[in-house]
Amino acid sequence: MNSDTLLHRQVHPDFVQQSDVSSQVFEASSAAFKPTPKDANKLSVYNGEKFTAKAAFDHFTTQYASRGVLSVTVNECTTIGLNAVEDNNPFDGHAYIDFSSCTSENQKKVKAKLLKNSALKRGWSYFQ
Repeated sequence: MNSDTLLHRQVHPDFVQQSDVSSQVFEASSAAFKPTPKDANKLSVYNGEKFTAKAAFDHFTTQYASRGVLSVTVNECTTIGLNAVEDNNPFDGHAYIDFSSCTSENQKKVKAKLLKNSALKRGWSYFQ
């Protein structure tokens, strides 16, 4: 992956809010970009060099719920001190954004909001 590689993040329907003040009708909450305790500080994403946003959505929704895909670049992660790692586990093209450098839940929340803002500036990569 290079610095411009898109990382596709699935957005669960619970993390989508209707907004009449946004230029976009639907906006994702920052929770879409914050790892939960079960994630062990590894926020799952799809490597955009191996999956288009739609292909990532189609792959994901065979087993899980998603409303759409928002994407950030590797550079947008590293700019805020987060590494993007392709581990190809459990499938080829799986990657994660590593939040292990965050020392508090508040730091995770702040970085998740920064990622969300970058993704929303780009717009939905795919929306169902």
